[in-house]
Amino acid sequence: MCYIDRLYILILLVLLMGCGSDPAPAQVEETPAAPVANEDDLLLRLSAYLSTDTSRAAREQNAIVDYAIEELLDVKATNSGLFYQVLQPGTGDTIAWGDFLVAHYKGYLLDGSVFADSRQRDRPLEFYVGNMIPGWNEGLQLLRVGGQLRLLVPSHLGYGAEGLISSRGKTLVTPHQILVFELEVVEKREIEK
Repeated sequence: MCYIDRLYILILLVLLMGCGSDPAPAQVEETPAAPVANEDDLLLRLSAYLSTDTSRAAREQNAIVDYAIEELLDVKATNSGLFYQVLQPGTGDTIAWGDFLVAHYKGYLLDGSVFADSRQRDRPLEFYVGNMIPGWNEGLQLLRVGGQLRLLVPSHLGYGAEGLISSRGKTLVTPHQILVFELEVVEKREIEK
């Protein structure tokens, strides 16, 4: 099924869901874990990102949108094609190119296969913004220190055609994979020059 047909079906479903019986009374939660977007609004907003183009970039964008819809992720997109969800904006310093950060992260594929997890190793990653994959370099600058972020990274902003090979020669990420990262910026360090 082409993406235009899929888009029409999604819009039709949303319209049909709006018809029918009155919704159940809202239940009040004392402390919601995270704000949840209205499912219908989210579906309509994310469907606007679907493309009929057959290029790799468009196919990856469509796969990211499908994943976000399935998981009900309230993501936004940048001009580069990076999709992101700020989970916690942070309260510390703003993050800029060249900053030296300490962060915990989990990296996985759309099928849920985890290829890296700093918490599992009990060792956060230390790095400069600008020395990471383009998706991280761009996404981290949307946060402040202490913030948490989910990134949906198309392959051209991730490991691209090379994929990711461990220092022992094991393939961790095959070429042209869409990546999902959950990041928490723990600290920004000043480096003596």
